[in-house]
Amino acid sequence: MARRTKEQSAQTRARLIEAARAQFEQHGYARTTLEQIARAAGLTRGAVYFHFADKAALFRAMRDEVELPLVDRIGPELVACNDGDPLAAVERFLLAVMATIGSCETTRRTFEILSFGCEYVDGLSPELDLLRRRHTELRDQLRDAYLRARAQGLLRPDVDPALAALETTVFVSGLVRVWLLDRDRRLIGPDPAPLVRAHVASRRRALDPVPAGS
Repeated sequence: MARRTKEQSAQTRARLIEAARAQFEQHGYARTTLEQIARAAGLTRGAVYFHFADKAALFRAMRDEVELPLVDRIGPELVACNDGDPLAAVERFLLAVMATIGSCETTRRTFEILSFGCEYVDGLSPELDLLRRRHTELRDQLRDAYLRARAQGLLRPDVDPALAALETTVFVSGLVRVWLLDRDRRLIGPDPAPLVRAHVASRRRALDPVPAGS
């Protein structure tokens, strides 16, 4: 009986989280009430308060169900590329970000809520602080990757690693937002990979021409 009760409690919690995600999508975080969430889940407000202290706690539970690229996972590919091609590692990281968003509907929906459905004040202000820290960390990891690329002679001589890192941070952050907005895929197209590859290729040093007769 205790196990069944625990399973039922977990199912109720999952229903509330999914109802909250749907309501946040439709109305935005600020305009969504716990009453709306309870009604969408077919439950009472008492059931909501049994599982969550307030709307912010429910938001965090929804948020914690997924691992968001650029927020929860910055890019182990960038840190672990000491012995390989750092520019290839940057490209793999950027492609992995877009693939995660494109392949997981729950991740995409959650990212859309965080990008377009929230006012980061009061209980949500820590989320905005986290976003700031993660983008700073990403910039620093990219800078280190570009420095390694320069040391290996792979980076174009006129590319400054620090500026390139900031540009790539802005590039991927903007690409994610446009990718989320571009639901019919008329702007970017069905696959953002060519855009990612072009961005990284623009930083790569051209191969020296092979002498004639070699």
